[in-house]
Amino acid sequence: MHSFKTISVLAAVAGVALALPAPAEDGSLVERQWWGGPNRYWKSPDATTWVVVTAEATPEATATPTPTPAAEEPATTTEAPAATTTADSGSTDGYMGIVSKWRSAGGLPALTQDSTLEGNALKTATDSGGTLTHELNPGTMAQVLAPGNADNFESVYVGGWLCEIPTLPGLDGICDTLAQGWNHAGQTGHAEILTSTSYTKIGCALASGIWACDLA
Repeated sequence: MHSFKTISVLAAVAGVALALPAPAEDGSLVERQWWGGPNRYWKSPDATTWVVVTAEATPEATATPTPTPAAEEPATTTEAPAATTTADSGSTDGYMGIVSKWRSAGGLPALTQDSTLEGNALKTATDSGGTLTHELNPGTMAQVLAPGNADNFESVYVGGWLCEIPTLPGLDGICDTLAQGWNHAGQTGHAEILTSTSYTKIGCALASGIWACDLA
């Protein structure tokens, strides 16, 4: 049996958060979930949660049918720690080189590395406890998550996220190999966010076995 890794995405539009995770355990897929603001949600029973923290609204936590300690605690707006303070946050130079390489390959404008977004990404990954749990912290307009480690950011960025749309300019068939082991579950949101020209800044971090990239 093949084991597939899953990914998760969050984007904010006019103060509304949208999450599209496709979690799986032991290679068995579960249904995707959507969350779209007050009184507009549906979810299948799994362990994915969302925590939305904005400057315009009172922070709140959304718990799954199977409560976890993280889901039970209210979201806070405490200042996000700097990404460089955690050993497993990954090499910022390393991740930015990969981001720049594939933006250039796709003919896209370069993104600027941003310390606030790195801090937001690190806070999300740290708070996740190893699950695909989103936090939309102040300053972040979109976020993508995936399981990973300090050595596989390119696999995550290209195989896990960009290869949702294998026909993107610059990929040139590389998804035949880099996408192996990733379950995209029909999603395209991660690739759309990472190739959008609406965002100009990015910050990524690794903690608790989760890569998080925040954009604005």
